[in-house]
Amino acid sequence: MGRTHLAFGAVAGVHLAELTPALGLPIMAAALLGSILPDLDTPYSKLGRRFWPVSKLVFAVFGHRGGTHSLLFTALAMAPIWMVSPPVAIALGAGILTHLAADAISFGQGPRFKISGAGVPLLWPLTEAKAGVRLVKVNGPLENLVILPWMALYAAQSGWELI
Repeated sequence: MGRTHLAFGAVAGVHLAELTPALGLPIMAAALLGSILPDLDTPYSKLGRRFWPVSKLVFAVFGHRGGTHSLLFTALAMAPIWMVSPPVAIALGAGILTHLAADAISFGQGPRFKISGAGVPLLWPLTEAKAGVRLVKVNGPLENLVILPWMALYAAQSGWELI
């Protein structure tokens, strides 16, 4: 779920902002954007609903948890930003990687998923084999009652320490 991805991105952003305080706001923004960017591949996501024509096209071609959930996508998203600000590009990449890690341990089913089950195709387009394990059901009790609150509180506490 988008809110869980944002919580993971916030944790990454807070820790990276601590390393470069002068760029704290752009780093946080990049990490948060990165944490939801891979889900541009589904018109059901927060980002996908806002950019639905692009999202529908990407979903039609790749399905959910396809090419936008790969290391290649991470590198391509980071590349143009790297030319302007490497720390901000790193934050974007870190946000994307938190998304991939969360999706690698979660599973869902239905029309939003290209293939039912867990994992992400890290090495796409070389292979569509998915890396991951079925640990957390998307929007299930473990995500909503344990992971999301813990990550959100951890990000808030870490962020407060920066102020």
